[in-house]
Amino acid sequence: MLDTRKALLTGAFFIVWLSAQSVFADACKLVGPSEPVSVRHVIDGDTLELRDGRRLRLIGINTPEIGRRGEASEPFAQAARRRLQQLTDARELLLSVGDEPRDHYGRTLGHLFAAGANVEAQLLREGLGYALAVPPNVELVDCHAVAERVARQGSLGVWKGAAFTPAAKVASGGFQIVRGRVQSVSKAGKYYWLELDGPLVLRIATRELGYFKELQVEKLAGSEVEARGWVIDRTRGRLKPGHKPFMLPASHPLMLQRY
Repeated sequence: MLDTRKALLTGAFFIVWLSAQSVFADACKLVGPSEPVSVRHVIDGDTLELRDGRRLRLIGINTPEIGRRGEASEPFAQAARRRLQQLTDARELLLSVGDEPRDHYGRTLGHLFAAGANVEAQLLREGLGYALAVPPNVELVDCHAVAERVARQGSLGVWKGAAFTPAAKVASGGFQIVRGRVQSVSKAGKYYWLELDGPLVLRIATRELGYFKELQVEKLAGSEVEARGWVIDRTRGRLKPGHKPFMLPASHPLMLQRY
């Protein structure tokens, strides 16, 4: 019985892997103009310093944080950094800068290709990071979603342990994947607000509602959802009475899915 179950699981994973290869071939191609670059230093699993002085933040992936000032690194943070070093060391690299070329830190935002293969997808496929989608830089979102799915279904890397935090147990800010039931949906000003069970509320800007047509945000009350992104701890400022202490902005369907 156990051998049969193991064989079925192995076969299922192989089918996922095989189907992913065709998606990678179509969805992971270099998009738009590109330029040859070389790497001076790998800072962590998703950030590099180029030899021309630019600091590059890879689009579509968030890797575990490396500990600073004596703090411990998150699981797989060092592994992600080492793997990025391997993927970019002494290889022909091409950089495709995003439609939004810089973040608020001044870093260049772009996709990196090594010997024709997308670097972010490789890291995601090995379970060394989480897929992200932040408009307008969503050119390779399908590629990255499939790459992550392979790792998640195979319990690789960051997916070996608990995949998400229950919304009712959110107790701090920072990047998280949370799952909970939508208690209510309301619109106020420029945002839709999705109140989850517990101390968390999700926020969707009306200008980005077009990305969520299939999800039908207005009808999500009562649904189980999984959201990912950077949770904001609102207790550090002036929290209005009746407002939940934690808020997670969602800007793309990859960041908010029905379960």
